[in-house]
Amino acid sequence: MMRFGREQYRKDVLRPEGFSQSVYSLLLATLAISILSLGLPVLTLQVYDRILPNPGTGTLSVLIAGVCVAIVLEAVLRLTRSYVIGRAGATYEHRMACDAMAKVLNADLSKMGGYGIGEHLQRMSAVSKLKDFYNGYALTVKAELALVPLFFGLIVYIGGYLAVVPAVILAAFTAISIWRGYRLQQALKNREVVDDKRFNFLIESLEGVHTLKAFALEKFFERRYEALEEDSTAANYRVTQETSGTFNIGAVFSHLMVASVISAGAWFVLNGMLTTGGLIAILLLSGRMMQPIQKALALWARYQDYSLARGYMEELFSTPQYIRGLDFAAELTPIVPDCHVVLENATFRYASQEKPILENINLELRRGEAVLISGVHGCGKSTLLNVMAGIYPVEDGRVMVDGQRIQGYRSEDLVRHIGYVRSNPLIFRGTIRDNITCFGQTNERQAREVAALLNVDKDVAALPSGFDTFLSGNDTDNITQGLKQRIAIVRVLATRPRIILFDNADRALDKEGYAMIYSLLARIKNKVSMVIVSDDRNLRGLTERHYRLENASLVEVDEQSTEKSNVRPYKELRL
Repeated sequence: MMRFGREQYRKDVLRPEGFSQSVYSLLLATLAISILSLGLPVLTLQVYDRILPNPGTGTLSVLIAGVCVAIVLEAVLRLTRSYVIGRAGATYEHRMACDAMAKVLNADLSKMGGYGIGEHLQRMSAVSKLKDFYNGYALTVKAELALVPLFFGLIVYIGGYLAVVPAVILAAFTAISIWRGYRLQQALKNREVVDDKRFNFLIESLEGVHTLKAFALEKFFERRYEALEEDSTAANYRVTQETSGTFNIGAVFSHLMVASVISAGAWFVLNGMLTTGGLIAILLLSGRMMQPIQKALALWARYQDYSLARGYMEELFSTPQYIRGLDFAAELTPIVPDCHVVLENATFRYASQEKPILENINLELRRGEAVLISGVHGCGKSTLLNVMAGIYPVEDGRVMVDGQRIQGYRSEDLVRHIGYVRSNPLIFRGTIRDNITCFGQTNERQAREVAALLNVDKDVAALPSGFDTFLSGNDTDNITQGLKQRIAIVRVLATRPRIILFDNADRALDKEGYAMIYSLLARIKNKVSMVIVSDDRNLRGLTERHYRLENASLVEVDEQSTEKSNVRPYKELRL
């Protein structure tokens, strides 16, 4: 089913379908842990106020045994709860990462925005920052926080007015924590912006490292990166300062709570308003009451990072999707029986542009025809081929392939109709065999046949590992750019497409590779349809019709133009 435009999502787009928390189990475990943790304060109160004034070893042993059982049960419940939360977190992170990758791969590329590679990496890495708020950890912290009134009520019951002391300290601690949390959020936002700039610059520099060396720009780019690194270091320092300051406040208030309760409680004991056992019990309950408050503080500090990560992920998940496969029943009958491709009033614009780059484009490409598309640099020739290949959806009009709207084809079926050969060869991280067979999606025998036509098999045979040679997909690969281009062409032609879109793919080839590509295109010219974008006069000579793209419109050029008549026959080329 194809969904085009902004997709309708579930109520919470960041909760993967089928993922659920063990809500009731976690709540019951948290409640049981909180109740069992009351064992030690109760034992202390009984020992100091009843057993010591009235010695009785039988009662003491029973109490100690009961408290030991409570402590063991509490430890078992905590470990079990941690395991459940950890497993839920791993499950959530896995599913969310897969869903996020699916959103990226199925995105409408024309509307993805002008984000750099570093920014996309930042958005994908945000998944790990979300799990604590979906795996049940945040739920248990909230549940423990909700039980704080229970401990405070026991303090009021045992100590009376002494409860004012921990209440005031908790109120001050909460107010300061909220203030520090907002400061941390601002520091995190600033760090994200600075890191995005640094990552983008780093990736672009590494991709163009050979060009940098050729123009002796190493020192210049070193200075630029040093400036970005300085900003990033300063931003990280501010985040570290705010984070450590927030947690240090928690430690300070924890010690302040103990000191205040002991000081005020001692005065109450001296004046006969509180027993010694009651003071010790209140001290233990105050410490127990501070634990969920401190956890909530840590969660609040983490929430600042989570809120930014959630914004990134929501933005990623709201990317308009372009998923092929919808059955356009009304479009199944070919409009032109002998036509492979039809563009009818096709209009396209990028999300960041107001003016269409293609407007009301009409083109018919029949069987065995070869069409030349020309135009000045940046006029939209490659964009037109992307539209014809189904990579970019048209804003208005329609694109028909073999009588069916291009959106009606599944991606795995469309590549058998249209083969798009780009100017820059794209090599995936994997072996040469993986690259020519699309990781096993294409029949290897067919891929080997095309490889033989382009002499790829001979060049690969000279490599130590042959077709099992591993390629990283960057400039460190030990094969030539021309061989990379031929490998990419083999991958496209191995599916036996009936329509070939050729976008200046001869530029990366050496003389031998160029001769083989020209020879292959000339051989299959009458068997397939071709759209050629090239400055090479010989490749242009393979075409019957010539169109010029200018002012977002496609204008047909006279076939008897001088440009076409000056083409030299291939056999006369001196290579």
